[in-house]
Amino acid sequence: MSGATRLIRRAAGAAYRQLFPTPELAAWRQADALARTTPRHTAGSIRMLGYDLQYSDLLSFCPQWHDIFVNNALAFETASPAPRILDCGANIGLASLYFKRRYRAARITAFEADPAIAAMLADNLRANAAADVEVESAAVWINDGEVTFQSEGADSGTVASLAGEMDGRAVDVRAVRLAHWLEAEPIDLLKLDIEGAEAAVLQDCRAHLANVRALLLEIHEFDPSRRKSPGLRRLLEAAGFEYTATQLTPLPWRQPRGLPSAPFPHRSSVWVEAISAWKVGPR
Repeated sequence: MSGATRLIRRAAGAAYRQLFPTPELAAWRQADALARTTPRHTAGSIRMLGYDLQYSDLLSFCPQWHDIFVNNALAFETASPAPRILDCGANIGLASLYFKRRYRAARITAFEADPAIAAMLADNLRANAAADVEVESAAVWINDGEVTFQSEGADSGTVASLAGEMDGRAVDVRAVRLAHWLEAEPIDLLKLDIEGAEAAVLQDCRAHLANVRALLLEIHEFDPSRRKSPGLRRLLEAAGFEYTATQLTPLPWRQPRGLPSAPFPHRSSVWVEAISAWKVGPR
């Protein structure tokens, strides 16, 4: 197929999707239009594709819905009819609802550090036939106890001691050591979206990654002076995972202050990188 033919087919496909959107895309368009006139960090509720959903911030809800339900960014295949899933950084519950949509009998534990958002998470699961999902109102961390959490009020809260300057309210929250959960039983899917804590947590879990069959990981590169990606890739390889990078999203609004000038001044030096990893046989 020639390059020109591929371009024509892509254009035709885009035109078709514009005229005949999927139900998931149509729902996103409805929410996106509403988000344009809704102030940031305004809590509310919306009906999306049969789901009745509470949200803390509609402008951050919309890209979550698009990634998960339109782009199927969290899709994974397993032979198990009841896969064991840990949803770390569950936010208001879209990922857990998506997993339940694909695997009705999935056994899911959803972790959310922000107490107010964890309450919405629990309500959303109960309201949408997913009350069997276990909710842990806690930060996934390297030990059990308590940590100070910087609550941004939407989807970007983080453990206060980590790099990545952001506005927010400091609140002490419960912390759970993820390594204990990985040690306890085989995990079919570990989804890890914990806003900069992933390097410390995965290093702490190194001895138990043999129990993880697949991993959906977001690497948050908030500190240009200390990149996490190379070390995390080495860790995945040492644990027997194959992996692929599926998306890189620049975060110019999280750009550290006072960075020296560079040859590419309009490029963001902070970003989120999505990694899909899966277990393979002996090398």
